[in-house]
Amino acid sequence: MGQFQLWTTRPGGRNRGIFTGMSFENLSATWPDRPLTDPAVTADVVDLMVSHGDRRRGTLTVLICAPDDHYLATVTVELPADAIPAEAVPPEAVPADRSTHAVGPSPAQLCGTAMHPIIPAVRTAPGTALILTLGRPGPARLTDLDNQWSQAATTICRAAGIRLLGFYIATKDGIYSPDITNTPAAAA
Repeated sequence: MGQFQLWTTRPGGRNRGIFTGMSFENLSATWPDRPLTDPAVTADVVDLMVSHGDRRRGTLTVLICAPDDHYLATVTVELPADAIPAEAVPPEAVPADRSTHAVGPSPAQLCGTAMHPIIPAVRTAPGTALILTLGRPGPARLTDLDNQWSQAATTICRAAGIRLLGFYIATKDGIYSPDITNTPAAAA
């Protein structure tokens, strides 16, 4: 299925400086003191945490939140090159190192594999919540692919007994959140 790579970041940590130049101007300096329950604030935090390189390469970014929904840490999982089908994005948005005809695993399989090391760690701290973000190339909305990812994330978190505060899509064009309340997994 390809190789997955992880990076972690904590507020105030030594990696904090790598986020300069992002477009999250609406984010206040006190955002770590606020719960990530407001979708607008959360979208700004996602914009901060998911770099443009992450969006170009294809990543699943996991924002880990305390039981009171305050941000704790970020884990970024780099997805295999075939995670986002090349035919789903315009040719100019496909990185040069990706095949234009790759047929890879389904979003449910990829999300499950990416979440596999995360779930046991999150379960060690009862009440911990997650915000998941698919960073991908291409235009702002690819409804079918994005919905498959959000449904997979909702199903996986529900099965694991983990609160999912939100699922976001990050592209070069911006951040948005598919409606996870109307997915079959959310209705279960």
